[in-house]
Amino acid sequence: MQSKNKKVHVFIVSDATGLTAQRVITAALVQFPEITPAYNRFPNIQTKKQIETILEEADKFNAIIIYSLVSEELRSYFYQIKRKKKIYAIDLLGPLLKRIGRLWDIMPTSRPGLLSGLDEASFRLSESIDYTLRHDDGQNIETLHEADIIILGISRTSKTPTSFFLSCNNNLKVANIPIIPFEPLPENVLTVKKRKIGFTISPEKVAIIRAKRLSYTAPSDYTDIEAIRRELLYSHKIFRQIRGIQIIDVSNSSIEEISDQILSSP
Repeated sequence: MQSKNKKVHVFIVSDATGLTAQRVITAALVQFPEITPAYNRFPNIQTKKQIETILEEADKFNAIIIYSLVSEELRSYFYQIKRKKKIYAIDLLGPLLKRIGRLWDIMPTSRPGLLSGLDEASFRLSESIDYTLRHDDGQNIETLHEADIIILGISRTSKTPTSFFLSCNNNLKVANIPIIPFEPLPENVLTVKKRKIGFTISPEKVAIIRAKRLSYTAPSDYTDIEAIRRELLYSHKIFRQIRGIQIIDVSNSSIEEISDQILSSP
């Protein structure tokens, strides 16, 4: 059956990062499930030539354009060219700047990028948390190459909470990979050239943590000290296969202390 969704090319043009404009149009288009947008963002636009090139490209794809330009000169030029080429474009900032200026009888500074520092930081944080969430407990390993840090360890070694602490407080994309007894790691976990951290822990500490979690179930190898020792021996065998891995003993450390160790090491 043919898809009913309509693919729409959306060009986002800005003299700063364009991230705010992209969020605005995304928030609008998500209300129209029949539309599948294909975004192309053009940041740091500073010349009329750049505008001409973008509009020519938009014309080829029959794209709509969302533009966020604080420069009145570039906005005016953009308006002239898009009318000449009959391209549909939405000016996000121009009408708002004019209305605010008239309301209080003041002129805007027309300096691009004043919001970009905050905008980029918040966007990066959102990206990092989303990445860490999607790469918890060995998920989506095909995109490990995008991680800043990869954490490995057996079950109940604080991999997940440490990952999210690093992500939320330091804007890091963190993937964590469980080491399962006597199962080999996926090949790309070993070969991807990203910083890797191996968590180790005392068997007794793991047993206590696991026993609390399974307090209402029957005893098993999951909480057995000897079985845990075998898990840890296997995890260290895995660690020896990974060049440059940093090993951290998390037995008696808080998440904050573990994170400090990670951040303080090269």
